Amino acid sequence: MPELWEQVGNTPVAEVDGILFKLEYLNPGGSHKDRMAVSMLLDLVDRKGRGGAIVEATAGSTGVALSLYGSLMGFEVYIAAKETASPVKLALMKRLGAQVILCPEVPPEDPRSIHSVAMRIEKEKGAHFLMQDSNPANPKGQERLAREIMEQVGRVDVFVMGVGTGGTISAVGRALKKEYDTKVVAVTPVGSELAKRFGLHGEFEGGIDGYDSFHIPENLDLSVIDEVFTVSPEDAISWARRLSSRRILGGMSSGAHYMAAINALRKYGGRVVTVAADHLLFHPGILE
Repeated sequence: MPELWEQVGNTPVAEVDGILFKLEYLNPGGSHKDRMAVSMLLDLVDRKGRGGAIVEATAGSTGVALSLYGSLMGFEVYIAAKETASPVKLALMKRLGAQVILCPEVPPEDPRSIHSVAMRIEKEKGAHFLMQDSNPANPKGQERLAREIMEQVGRVDVFVMGVGTGGTISAVGRALKKEYDTKVVAVTPVGSELAKRFGLHGEFEGGIDGYDSFHIPENLDLSVIDEVFTVSPEDAISWARRLSSRRILGGMSSGAHYMAAINALRKYGGRVVTVAADHLLFHPGILE
């Protein structure tokens, strides 16, 4: 019988308001992070073998995926998670056997940050810090997502994707640009470090689950990005509710993708593709 991690991928595509959504929340672990989590774990197994401990710093979905597949591969799992992460995701990580340490949403250099705490766990527990922001197995794991999109959709004129670790937008964006000269639109919170890098002004209004607010991840290929679109947490939730009324059960980041993709469709036209990154049920507030 195939292992559960071998069932990741081959998610369907659905159309809403002229936007094509890759329904990544239908992966076994509930998000597009399943792909990169499995890729990083298999890479670790190839290099170090099974067993021992792993640790990761995450806003949520990566933690769920690593808790699921890491335990199946025989690892003890430690997660340094943002305290602003979905309570459903945090509970699920614990239910799957991970030890979860909650951290405030502060810049990486702060000793209370998820990155700093994960580094301490790495030393104290002798754990392998997977470092999703810079691990090359992260974007490698998303290359299959690009292939699936091309097989299912054909030509893509615009690809819209949020920036968390940078792995998905970089891997998929590179492949689509090479094949179709696709325009790539990055989605980020208002006032984030990425927004500032692209000259977009505005005070930080709060994070969006799954997005990086305070630094540019090493795995992000800035040369792939043609445009950056900013979204507030309130708008992300509002658009996620609108998306669910159209029978696409994506979460907060999916709502941000929807808003940005509608803007891209109006601006550029053509075939616009984005990702329903995780499940609505991970974000109870959207249902209120």
